[in-house]
Amino acid sequence: MSKKKEDIGKLYHKLHQLQKRMTRMEENAGHSDEKQQIRQTRINELLTAIKGSGRKKKRA
Repeated sequence: MSKKKEDIGKLYHKLHQLQKRMTRMEENAGHSDEKQQIRQTRINELLTAIKGSGRKKKRA
């Protein structure tokens, strides 16, 4: 998918799904513990995609 046309709603949906899986993993011992780092990394990537990468340069 192109960066210009990313659907923010779709990204929020993916983020929420990952957050639910992380919560379930913390509540239930032994529930996909090996995937914690992968999911946390993906959550951070989605947050960056939603918020943007920071301040944008001003044009002169």
